[in-house]
Amino acid sequence: MKILLIPKNKISRVAINVAFIAIWEEFTSLIIEIIWEKIDEFGLFNQNSFPILVIEIVFLILPILTFTYWIWLGKSFMIKKIK
Repeated sequence: MKILLIPKNKISRVAINVAFIAIWEEFTSLIIEIIWEKIDEFGLFNQNSFPILVIEIVFLILPILTFTYWIWLGKSFMIKKIK
């Protein structure tokens, strides 16, 4: 399996990162909207409650931070070097 090559140019990395964040934010808004509808059906929580905040952080913030860390630090994030 071929490893995904990351461009060396910083401008390319920034462009890839910005594009990922924009696409991921739209994708996440669709997911969270579906989750809100399901939670409203149960009537357990309102949209300002703590579980909704946790769901938003898990689906929105963590993937963005992980991808940004990976794009800027490269393979060292994915593969642990053993000496």
